[in-house]
Amino acid sequence: MLSTLKRSLKPLLLKTYNSRNNKFSKDFINSNRERIEERNQLITSLPGEKILVLAPHVDDDMIGCGGAILKYLKEGKEVHIAYLTQSNKRGSIGLQGEEIMIERKREAETVAKKIGLPLNHLHFLSASDSELLTTDLTEELGSMMSRLNPDVVFFPSIIDTHTDHYAVSKKLYELAKEQNGVLDHVYLMMYEVQNPISPVYSNRILDITEVYNEKVSLLHYYKSQQTRFYFLPIMNHLNGLVFGEGKKAEVYIETNIQDYLNFVEKHFGDNEYYFHLKPQLIGHRDHRNTIPTYNNILESKKVLNELI
Repeated sequence: MLSTLKRSLKPLLLKTYNSRNNKFSKDFINSNRERIEERNQLITSLPGEKILVLAPHVDDDMIGCGGAILKYLKEGKEVHIAYLTQSNKRGSIGLQGEEIMIERKREAETVAKKIGLPLNHLHFLSASDSELLTTDLTEELGSMMSRLNPDVVFFPSIIDTHTDHYAVSKKLYELAKEQNGVLDHVYLMMYEVQNPISPVYSNRILDITEVYNEKVSLLHYYKSQQTRFYFLPIMNHLNGLVFGEGKKAEVYIETNIQDYLNFVEKHFGDNEYYFHLKPQLIGHRDHRNTIPTYNNILESKKVLNELI
């Protein structure tokens, strides 16, 4: 009963941080506005006709680029989503292993049906949750890339608190190194998840105001995660302040495969730099740690300045 009471009171507690966080968000954007405007294009749509979203787990796609997915679908574009792990380590209480995997797959399919994405546009790869970095997916990824031939590929930020999120970047890197030319014609779009990129390090800011409420409502279907994704509205609100009060936005780093290969080889080739950074990163959970999270990335993500 005590835990139920705490859960019911949590939203009320978090609202007490709204005023402080709103002021911080405005100050964050305004104090960095010169570098934000220098780096970024402010846009209402993204390039591409055939889009592939790479997500380490079910729900990361909707968190990081759900607005872009919805906008692409409304424009009649072809969207595919690939989950690189089976999302089999974190599900509803009492479920384990394959039961969680089935539960999470059903959640992904429910969301796909809600947004009009054909179920055969969902692709479930074979890595185990939390083991993506050490799993060889080159053949699976390469086969999928050849079959789908996307012109835009989305993937999580290479600097994030979850190793699986980082690992997606390394899987792309490994694929490009082993299968030369497979990504030469592709726009690469790096998205933020729980450790923000922020407009300070992005180079594309997408206005998602018109689809924002739909994006947030879809998160309710990931019931197994027992979270209300409190960090997401804060993140999309802060990004949207670049456009103006009341706007919502997603941020991306757009790059090409050669620049990305050079960047990864320079900084992340042996994973040592990532594991040096990881303990310093702060996962954005909710209203209570918004300020330390965003202050932290100003220092921890400086290397992203090179990727533009």
